[in-house]
Amino acid sequence: MRMRKLQTCNASYSPCVNLKNGIMKTKLLIAVLSFLLAGSGCDKSTTELEKATFHVKIIDEICGNAVVQIQDSALYQYGANGYVKADSTYDHVFTTRFSCADMEKMQTFTADKSGLVIKVKLVKEAPQEPGCVRCAATLANPPAIFHLVAFTPDWSY
Repeated sequence: MRMRKLQTCNASYSPCVNLKNGIMKTKLLIAVLSFLLAGSGCDKSTTELEKATFHVKIIDEICGNAVVQIQDSALYQYGANGYVKADSTYDHVFTTRFSCADMEKMQTFTADKSGLVIKVKLVKEAPQEPGCVRCAATLANPPAIFHLVAFTPDWSY
């Protein structure tokens, strides 16, 4: 019986190189598929909200930081429940920050805006406003859910 000597893989042995390339391709394919599956499983809970324009009621606001209440019942799930202000509890609310341009549309930077209903849409990033000066005050215990919004052209209810 003749024993065959096992070859060790090294760069000069062609079947080993092909085997290594095959393993690398398999690992790459697994990594790409894992990435795609992970991306498809991401939380897309705001997709409907991102496409919509909707009405919100300002519950509390200071220096452009606001807690607003979603007025469209189909979108209630995108807000938090249980925000308390002055012995009242509000549901389907979220925190936002109005741009200086939107604050100017309301024609006031200082007056109480509580109760004002406006039409907004979600935006991905705040506009650059180098000339915008605001106070540094923030709201006490705002809802954890934050959505950045902008007024729609027909913002006034």
